[in-house]
Amino acid sequence: MSRPLLVATICALALVGCGGDSEEESAPPEPPAWNHDPSDPDEGPTAWGEIDRSFEICRTGFAQSPVELSVAVTADLPQLELDYPATLLVVENTGHTIEVPMPENGDQTLTVGDDEYRLLQYHFHAPSEHTFEGESSDAEVHLVHESEDGDVAVIGILLAAGEQPSPLVDVVLESAPEDAGEEVEIDEEHSPLEIVLGATDATGAAITGYTVYPGSLTTPGCTEGVRWIVLGAPLDISQSTIDRLHELIADFPGYDGYENNNRPTQPLNDRKIERDS
Repeated sequence: MSRPLLVATICALALVGCGGDSEEESAPPEPPAWNHDPSDPDEGPTAWGEIDRSFEICRTGFAQSPVELSVAVTADLPQLELDYPATLLVVENTGHTIEVPMPENGDQTLTVGDDEYRLLQYHFHAPSEHTFEGESSDAEVHLVHESEDGDVAVIGILLAAGEQPSPLVDVVLESAPEDAGEEVEIDEEHSPLEIVLGATDATGAAITGYTVYPGSLTTPGCTEGVRWIVLGAPLDISQSTIDRLHELIADFPGYDGYENNNRPTQPLNDRKIERDS
């Protein structure tokens, strides 16, 4: 068999192009489509566990988040030690949330007792995912941390329209790109602690008065084993920023104008929710 014919035969048997199409044909598949619309029977929250095998725990898990927090019992909990140096902002539209990633190998840390976690990113949901006495807040921000062993801890902060809005939340959401997959860089340094405490120049703090429970990620694949920490009173943000977040959500791919990105609360089952005494 001649060399040109041999090459052509190998290409045909491999069922891939030997020219410019090979890269396109070997591209990874698109991730499964899903959204937050409860009325969507195919891609909404009630369908997540059926969309893809990697999402199955969204349906079968017994420690899912978010939850109703009013049933918490008091407990003696350690202080939260937050060390969040300021960093330049990058704001991403992921197509499911607005997210601010921290620099790779950044040094923003959360310490709970003997456990230390590094802040990976923070992102926003509207309305809030956690509820109190059945009521949602206007929005919620999640600060997602990971330990060296891969354990995840998420700080949840409820947000509500108020008279002293958080400048950092306003900057992030007003600057967020409208198109999914896009990001913008903001030439300003901010500490994520500004979201925890409101307007402040501090980069470290000891926090008390919070609620904890074992839960999961609130988006597919709903991975369990997450240490949830929900802080106390809601942080003020401006009404215009809340409106802006809903507008961005409504334009996410597959949301078709649905303007919320909160997962409904999940059964508590036999879990205990503890509130710092």
